[in-house]
Amino acid sequence: PITNFIDSALSQAKPFFVWYAPFLPHTPHNPPERLLRKYQQPGRQDDVSKYYAMCEWFDETCGELVDYLDGKGIRENTLILYITDNGWRSTSENADDPHQAAWERYALRSKGSPYEYGIRTPIMLSWPSRIEPVRNPGLAHAIDFFPTIASAAGIEAPRDLEGINLLDLSAIQERDIVFGVTHSIQDITIGNPDNNLQYLWCVSEEWKLILRYPGVDTTRFKAIHEWDSAPARLYNLILDPHEQRNLADDHPELVSKLSEEIRTWHAVDLDLIR
Repeated sequence: PITNFIDSALSQAKPFFVWYAPFLPHTPHNPPERLLRKYQQPGRQDDVSKYYAMCEWFDETCGELVDYLDGKGIRENTLILYITDNGWRSTSENADDPHQAAWERYALRSKGSPYEYGIRTPIMLSWPSRIEPVRNPGLAHAIDFFPTIASAAGIEAPRDLEGINLLDLSAIQERDIVFGVTHSIQDITIGNPDNNLQYLWCVSEEWKLILRYPGVDTTRFKAIHEWDSAPARLYNLILDPHEQRNLADDHPELVSKLSEEIRTWHAVDLDLIR
């Protein structure tokens, strides 16, 4: 158990690193009845109520871990980083989403997609003796975790890493673009990871560009790729946070510029984008 590991480190006066990644709130959705009752209400699907209850159950376990650190008197000098791997939304708000009726559990544009409901998730850091509570709208990415942890531990991270130290506010302010890719999560080709590449995307200031790529997908997620036939989607996330108005045809020069940024970051044949 985690607590035994922490106790062992403390008994040896050693620092410790814990990666806490429970299966919650993934299926099977079997939350305690005391939590499920809080989220059941007329008109809400039972699987949605169960999902919300599972999220709170996970939150409780995080609280138990933090309470344990408090009880040991080490909370003030412990850095906690929180991240989640994907977003989830129960319903779709997109008018051009004809397949939603076939997806009872969540919106097509959430988990498994390159849209904001799928990839825009919170990253939180807590270190009472070092970090003042603040909300930062800057661009952050999962690749930032290692440089951040290394810095906190007094270790110099390799210079060729793409991530930044999230404890360095100036580094966040200087970052003007982040990139990502979306693959079919179950179609894996050893030695050729781009065989199942579905999308490449970037976010720069208020703009987000999504490029469709013809990778293989034999899973149920292929409905997203089949429905979403536009080769490029450009959104202004400030004015259009739900990504409902594709502005790619209105700003071809910006699409070209951001496409080249993506190609520089991830070498692909943009001629295959269709």
